[in-house]
Amino acid sequence: MVNNYFKVAVRNIFKHKAFSLINILGLSIGIACSVLILLFVTHELSYDRFHEKADRIHRIAVRASIGNTKIRQTYSSAETFRKLLID
Repeated sequence: MVNNYFKVAVRNIFKHKAFSLINILGLSIGIACSVLILLFVTHELSYDRFHEKADRIHRIAVRASIGNTKIRQTYSSAETFRKLLID
């Protein structure tokens, strides 16, 4: 029964070559993009997770504008890391 399904699928692929190529190409690009997004997200979520007390690390982000000047900075004090290592 399954063998018959494969025969029909192969016949349809050869019968409609352009349509099959578009579908297979789209599926492969979609799977590749999904894998790349998954790898990026896992890398971003694993940032600073090698510390024993990684849940105690904090980062302060500042976004401000003074007149026409825009300020975007992040801070992570040395005191935070000192406390992390000592405690």
